[in-house]
Amino acid sequence: PFIIHHHLAEHPLMALDSLFALCRRLPSAVQFRRGIIPGNADFDSSYVRFRDGLSLDETLDHFEALKAYICIYNPERDPVYRPLLQELLAEIAEAIGPTDPVITWYSTYFFISTSGAVTPYHMDREMNFLLQVRGDKEVLLWDPNDGEIMSPQDKDRMLYGAWRPNYKPSFEAKAMHFDLHPGLGVHHPFIAPHRVHTLDGLSVSLAFTFRTLKSDMLTQAHCFNERLRRLGMSPHPVGESEAMGRFKAAASDAMEVPIHLWRAGKQLLH
Repeated sequence: PFIIHHHLAEHPLMALDSLFALCRRLPSAVQFRRGIIPGNADFDSSYVRFRDGLSLDETLDHFEALKAYICIYNPERDPVYRPLLQELLAEIAEAIGPTDPVITWYSTYFFISTSGAVTPYHMDREMNFLLQVRGDKEVLLWDPNDGEIMSPQDKDRMLYGAWRPNYKPSFEAKAMHFDLHPGLGVHHPFIAPHRVHTLDGLSVSLAFTFRTLKSDMLTQAHCFNERLRRLGMSPHPVGESEAMGRFKAAASDAMEVPIHLWRAGKQLLH
């Protein structure tokens, strides 16, 4: 992880009124809940468990009084926001070009939260830049290469399916802390676990999440390992050898072919 600087805080589309208007244009892309929840709550179910019967309009109209938390998924789909976010994509692609030159997929997210809000412990299957636009946040990041935080088996299983490793209280001492203020951002490495706390006042953040050829290769290699584990084998961890990682990624693609052909044939037979 590392800190970066940006100028998004000065852009008029980052104003709260503009973002709430975006929510109303894209209501199906908005998830919302109460903001103050346990830090070890399940991330995937938190929007349902802590919504407390709120409607989107009610949440927007009384956002701070309700201590609410909003995530806007894929604002790049909106024609008003698309040019700005595509410009950001170009800048990020240029910045990472020397080390990881090809972005294969990206998605953006706005997080709007009130004082004390928590994004619970979780990990994504991509890399991420979290850019602070308004207010202050504390970001806690964990090293995915620490075997206590995520074992090789954990990573294989997570990248193969929908499972996520759980938080343990013993992890707290190993967290890396980053204080974000408007104009600062922090890079989240590939599959790095993290938790985010909104400090005093209202906060607006933009997350730019992306995959690259290198992260795609690693994902495929982990999927290959998990397939071997399900056959009763004990493969070497991904990352011990770059050449072996490339081989496993190619083998993972090859293993998909018979399944694909079998499914296609089954459809024809029925």
